[in-house]
Amino acid sequence: MSSIITNMTAAPLYAKFFKRRHSKLLLILVSLDLLATMVWFCFFDIAELNPILSGPIEKSLLNFVVTKLMLSLPSIYLLNKFLHKKVSQIGMGLLLCAYISVSIAHYYIFVKVITG
Repeated sequence: MSSIITNMTAAPLYAKFFKRRHSKLLLILVSLDLLATMVWFCFFDIAELNPILSGPIEKSLLNFVVTKLMLSLPSIYLLNKFLHKKVSQIGMGLLLCAYISVSIAHYYIFVKVITG
């Protein structure tokens, strides 16, 4: 009987790949995106491509920062809180892929701006 209970509480059917450190990485990537977007917009007149955030950045930088953080931080908090669930693992993977792609785009813009 104890082996049945042990088997029922064994490891989940999927590997828990993403850990809490990935949530920290996601926070760093969101912060870099926020800062880079403000720099491109203010100093180089490069528009925000996200249609949800293009309106707030046109109004004010404070409005942009508040909107960006209100969209990002609750999502990261919930993913981090339920990281042991499969859906959070998938969500963390998708968000990390998205923000790594956005970071690559920011690095590309940086190189283009610097090299003229």
